[in-house]
Amino acid sequence: MENKDSLEELVRSIAKDKDAKKEMAEHKGSELTRKLDVSMDQSVSKEKADKMEKIRAALSHDEEPAAAPADGDAQPAAPAAPVKPLKPLKPLKNTAVSAEASAKKASADAETPGTGDTSAMTEKASANAEKPVRPASAKSASGKSGVKKKSGKKSRKKRVAGPPALAEHGISYGMIVATVGVGLAISAVASYLIVANTYKEKFLPNTFVNTTKVAGMSIEQAEDTLIQNTEVKDLTLITHDGDQVVFKASDFDVKYSVPTGALDEAVSENPYRWVTKLFDTSEYRINYDLTYDEGKLRDLINNYDWGEDISQNACIVRQEDGSFKIQDETLGDEFDTEVLLGYLREQMSSGMNTFEMEDSGCYENYRAAIRSGDLTQELDLYNSYARCNITFDFDDRKKVVTSNMIADWIMTYQDGTVLTDSEGKVQFDKDGVSTFVAQMAAETDTVGKPRHFYATLDGWIDVPWNGDLSSTYGWQINQEETVNQLIGLMQEGQTVTVEPIYSREGYTRKTDDIGNTYVEADISAQHFWVYINGQMVLDDDFVSGTETNSSRRTPRGVCQILSRNTKVVLGTMAVQGYECPVDYWMPFNWLGCGFHDLSRGAYGGSIYMYNGSHGCLNLKWSTAKALYETVETGMPVLVHD
Repeated sequence: MENKDSLEELVRSIAKDKDAKKEMAEHKGSELTRKLDVSMDQSVSKEKADKMEKIRAALSHDEEPAAAPADGDAQPAAPAAPVKPLKPLKPLKNTAVSAEASAKKASADAETPGTGDTSAMTEKASANAEKPVRPASAKSASGKSGVKKKSGKKSRKKRVAGPPALAEHGISYGMIVATVGVGLAISAVASYLIVANTYKEKFLPNTFVNTTKVAGMSIEQAEDTLIQNTEVKDLTLITHDGDQVVFKASDFDVKYSVPTGALDEAVSENPYRWVTKLFDTSEYRINYDLTYDEGKLRDLINNYDWGEDISQNACIVRQEDGSFKIQDETLGDEFDTEVLLGYLREQMSSGMNTFEMEDSGCYENYRAAIRSGDLTQELDLYNSYARCNITFDFDDRKKVVTSNMIADWIMTYQDGTVLTDSEGKVQFDKDGVSTFVAQMAAETDTVGKPRHFYATLDGWIDVPWNGDLSSTYGWQINQEETVNQLIGLMQEGQTVTVEPIYSREGYTRKTDDIGNTYVEADISAQHFWVYINGQMVLDDDFVSGTETNSSRRTPRGVCQILSRNTKVVLGTMAVQGYECPVDYWMPFNWLGCGFHDLSRGAYGGSIYMYNGSHGCLNLKWSTAKALYETVETGMPVLVHD
């Protein structure tokens, strides 16, 4: 009976373990619980195997049931009849010992991959150790009180549902099902581990490298497969204008290989994840090591006829309607072979075989120096010519350079491209500009021209221009400098009003440049008048040069006050043969003639005919002083008969 009680205790223990496992599965749905189940299955399976061994031993050594007493009175228990000695059973471990052993086993399992959290196992063992456990036998070792005695009545054997052979020993269907379930779990775990072991140093299911499936392959197998699936393609270069140039891979010995270590990451995935990989995909991308004969490729590139076009700068062109537009720069066929080879060396290992040559930068050193974007402001300047007007001011008249004239002077090539100088400035037709300036000078210059003049005594007369020495007054444009001035203004696109640049200037710039402020000297009358703004402010007689001596005769002409001086010695003994100190001196031509003071007995009349001066106009001292104080440098002086 002791063995039978032990069997019942074992069955209850198995049932408790299963209930505990079920309860834990119901309360924990995490990955940690599943890992713990595997560990518990392994631990429980070993303990159940031990217990089943004990059951089999107990079944083969079960004692016969005791005979019932003759009557119902309680009788003292008779000594047990001698029986055949039983094979000793292994002593059942008490709960405390089992808990300690379970804790140690859980600790050991934690060091094995795939085991669960050992703290849960230890907590379970500790809980079991605290529960009271029924003794393995109804008898104690000492036979003391606390043990029930047999009553003498015939005991009824407890029946358990199950197969007849096992039911007699208390083994139920539940025990059988539990045992079978444990076996299936052990089998499933074993199968899982076996499959996982097959993926060590191999690629897991649904693993792809460069879109090639390598599942279940070793690194060597995968490398061979990848290379076999990699087509060695010809090299295609696309020029800047879209032309495709193809070089055969065989002509420069192209070969591919997988770099060392490129597949390490893919093959090192945890093999115990093989189940999850059945429903997932891992994709990896690697670059191949590519080898080829660069010298052969260089020769292929250098020997190819790429064309002879040279890059052209962007420029501004004039259209038929007179407006301007930017003509884009062009890219020629020249490029740097070494830059292109360096780019291909970096890019071909990625598996690409078609390349835009411009992406390599091989054209950069051969691009046009002037790009379209560089001419935006200049285009605005050119278009401003359509609105540009340059006006030359001559007081009572104007000369205008219109935008049409400016556009006509812009120099262009036959294709309409605007010609520029080294600084990028627009080039104008200098001959055309010079013609305009010369015509303007002819219309406005007064130097070298006689004057139609209203004389005080004679009315309208013509005062002659008697050479550039005797006649000094008038306006004369410096044509060369004015041409440059005009070109500069046009290059700036300005709309302005300016005066031309003069080489000689008069007192007033009107058409009648004598105006109403001047000095009139009438030789035949031997008298002069000073008019300021049309009002006569000073006049008096003078003595001019000796009329009968041509070398001393006063020249007639259109003159001007060249300067105003005091305390001057006129003439030299070496040249003129005389010296004449004066207090006021006002020359009016380049022959040495001018107004000055000179003491004489008389002035005016006919003295000048035979006893005149050397060409100057002699005045009284007071008159010379008054004239000095009245006139200004540059004031016109009309000397006439």
